[in-house]
Amino acid sequence: MTPVQDMLPQGPATGHQPPLKLRSLALADLGSLTGDLIGEDRALWSHVLLATMRDRWLRRLLPGRQPAPLLLSARHNGAIQGLVMALADNRSGSCWSLHKLCLAEPLPWESRRTVALALVRHVIAVAPKARCWFARCWSTDSLRLPLLREAGFQPLLQQSIWRLDPAATTSWPRTATAPAGYRRLLWDRSQAPALLHLDNATTPTQLRHLLESSSSDLRQATVGGVLLESHRGELAAALRFQRLHPQLPPRLSVVVHPGHEHLYGPPLQAELARLLDLAPRFGPRMNVKDWCLRCDQGQSRRQQWLTALGLDCLGEELLLARSIWRRQMHPARSRVRHWLQEAPRQLAPRGRPIPDMSSAHG
Repeated sequence: MTPVQDMLPQGPATGHQPPLKLRSLALADLGSLTGDLIGEDRALWSHVLLATMRDRWLRRLLPGRQPAPLLLSARHNGAIQGLVMALADNRSGSCWSLHKLCLAEPLPWESRRTVALALVRHVIAVAPKARCWFARCWSTDSLRLPLLREAGFQPLLQQSIWRLDPAATTSWPRTATAPAGYRRLLWDRSQAPALLHLDNATTPTQLRHLLESSSSDLRQATVGGVLLESHRGELAAALRFQRLHPQLPPRLSVVVHPGHEHLYGPPLQAELARLLDLAPRFGPRMNVKDWCLRCDQGQSRRQQWLTALGLDCLGEELLLARSIWRRQMHPARSRVRHWLQEAPRQLAPRGRPIPDMSSAHG
């Protein structure tokens, strides 16, 4: 990737500063990832970087694979001052998310802002086929929230984050049978179309249109789960583990159809306990200390259920989004191609007259 230059802020006594260089993270950079930059996520960055290099080669052989993550670094005088990790949200690569944005702690506030904004703008510019971007940040984040707005992101959804400690669920009731009127199913890849229908029914319309999710996306992201099917044969609830990338820790997801919210309470609590009991079957990395659940603003019944379970509310998180509009580079060439495609049909009996290309504007 060709380095992109962006000027760091100039203080009154420092004068001209060397340019900020943005480029892909390489294996040789792993030794430069200090604790003040990535905290305790060294293993995460290392695993994703190694997997990304492998996935790039596999995607050349198998073009249908999901795009590899984008890992970019910002350097000043050879020192890494910021990192960004971007992940494709679907196999087509039309939607991407800013998963991690790390900035070196010793930097002053204005320099951190400049580095972060340069990384965000650059990763958006280099993502192939991206039409939409998502980002999450705490509603109280005074650094990331303003710069995301400056980069074109707009708040789309506000959610509260609730932490669940699996150790506290050992005393939850377990039931051998599903709730009355429902059938319990364990996740199977063939259930992806039904799961997509449930997701569409519970996702806000604007967000659903931006995500462009498919059943194959859900089939790939779902590690395992417990599903409740109504007597009509449609999914009423899905409790599952999702993995955005094979090297990332899984996430806990509980989705309930709006017409079956009466499940919030002991029935859904028992199914959640069953799912957590099954977690070790889905891989060695499922034994994490804390799980988190999200609650959209206005979902009062879900919030009451999370409170009754004894979960801790960590705060409010914003989901932000922005669309990418790409300029058409060759409009005249496209008009000629359209004319060549239309001409044979228009020469048929009673066809429309062939358009006069001499009247086309360049």
